[in-house]
Amino acid sequence: MHYWRHCIAIASGILIGGHVMATPTPEEAKQLGTTLTPVGAEKAGNKDGTIPAWDGGICTPPAGYKPKMGAAAGGAPYVDPFANEKPLYRITAANLSQYGDKVDAGTKELFKRYPNTYVMDVYPSHRTACMPKWVYENTAKRIMNPKLIGSAPGITGAHAQIPFPIPKNGYEVMWNMVLKWEPTNFRFGLDAGLMDASGTFTRASYQIADTQNLYWDNTLTTVPEDRPYRNLLAWSKEPASQAGLAQLRTTYLRQDLHEDVAWSYVPGQRRVRRAPEFTYDTVSTTSGGLLIFDEINGWDGRMDKYDFKLVGKKEVYLPYNNYKALAAPIEEAMAKDHENPAVMRWELHRVWMVEGTLKPGERHIQQKKVFLIDEDSWMSPVYYALDHSGKVHHLMHLPLIQEYEKPGPRTLGFILYDMSRGIYGFQTKPQGRPDQYGVITIDKFPQNRFLPDALAGAGVR
Repeated sequence: MHYWRHCIAIASGILIGGHVMATPTPEEAKQLGTTLTPVGAEKAGNKDGTIPAWDGGICTPPAGYKPKMGAAAGGAPYVDPFANEKPLYRITAANLSQYGDKVDAGTKELFKRYPNTYVMDVYPSHRTACMPKWVYENTAKRIMNPKLIGSAPGITGAHAQIPFPIPKNGYEVMWNMVLKWEPTNFRFGLDAGLMDASGTFTRASYQIADTQNLYWDNTLTTVPEDRPYRNLLAWSKEPASQAGLAQLRTTYLRQDLHEDVAWSYVPGQRRVRRAPEFTYDTVSTTSGGLLIFDEINGWDGRMDKYDFKLVGKKEVYLPYNNYKALAAPIEEAMAKDHENPAVMRWELHRVWMVEGTLKPGERHIQQKKVFLIDEDSWMSPVYYALDHSGKVHHLMHLPLIQEYEKPGPRTLGFILYDMSRGIYGFQTKPQGRPDQYGVITIDKFPQNRFLPDALAGAGVR
C-alpha cells in the first residue's frame, strides 16, 4: 500500500470535525489477508529482499520456554529464537552516510554526539508479529465500523479489532497505535533508572502495575462511551521514600467527550486526590524527572494539542526482536552516554511515519513529535520530539519482542534521551525481580480493583 494511494483516497473523503473521514472501499477491504496481512501491513517483502514477506509470525513458544510464573500467566524468561544470529553489518558515525536514509533523525543525533561509542548492529529482519486469530477475524468483519469523531478526536464503532487497518490519515494511525493489541488483564513491573551527564547511574523507582483493557475483551460487544476502556493502577515499592505511593489512570475512547482521569495516593498524606496534572508535558516523578506524561508508551492521552499528519510509509531500522536486551542486567544494558549497543538488536522494517505539530495557540514543551509505527505490530519502537528551536529534545527507543505465548507483540519499556540536558534514562519490564517476571496475564481482577478507593491498599495483595 503506497503513500500516493492514500493521497487519492484522502482526496475522495469527507471532512468531519477537521478530520478526513474515508472508510475503506469494498475492494480495499478485500486486501486484508491477501496482499495485506490481517492487520493491514504489506504482506510482501521489499524489492531488495532485506525485509522478508510476512509468513504469519511466531504464534507459539519455541522449545525450552518455561516461564517462571507458569504457563497460564506466561511472561519471562523468554527463549531467544535468534540467539545464534550474527549482525549483518555495523553502522557507525564513520559510515552513517551509507545508511542514513534508513536511520531516523533522532537516533542520528546519538551518532553525532557520541561518534566513538555509539554504533548500531543490524541483524536479519524477522517479521515475528502474530496476534490471536479472533483479532484478525474481528478486524476484517468490522472494518467499516470505526469512525473518528469530534475535534480531539475520539473514536466510535470500534471494539476488539485494529480499528483502521487501511488508514487514511495520521489520526487513524495514531489510534491504531493507542489501541494496539494487548491482553484484557495483565500485570507487570517497571524498573526505572537515570544516567546523568557524568556517567553516574541512579535507580529512580520500581513499580508494579495492573492494567485492564476492556476494549480487548472479546466477550463484550462494546465499551459504553461513558465508561473508561482502559484502567491502570500502579504502586511504588522502591525507593523507600516512594514506597506505597500509588496512581490510578483511566482512559476513554470518546476523547472528544471525556478527558483522561487520574488519581494519586501519597502514604504520608493518607488521602486519595484527583491528579489533573498527570497529562501532556507534566514530568513523571517516577521516571527520575525525565519522562513527560504524553510520552508514556510513545504516546498517551488526548490528541487535541497536535495536528497529526500521515507522512507515509518508510523503511527504517527499528529495535526489534530484542530478547537479548530484555535478559540483560540493567548495569550491562546501560553505558555511560547511551544504551549499550552490545545488547541491542536492530532490524530493517517498514513503518508508518506520523508527524504531530503543535497547534497554533497551544502550549507544550515540544513543538513537534515524530512517530515511526511498525506496520506489523502497530507499535512505535522509535519516537522523537523537537523543541521550539527545531532541535531534537527527546528521543525514545522502545525495544520490541514477540510474546509468543500470548501471542502478541510487546515493547519492553523504553530508553529515553533528553538531548537538552545530555542525560538518559529507562523504564523496563524486569524479568529478574522475585515478584515479577515480565508481563503476566491475569485471569480476572477484583471488581473494585480500579476504583479510587482501592488506591490506599493497592500494594496489598
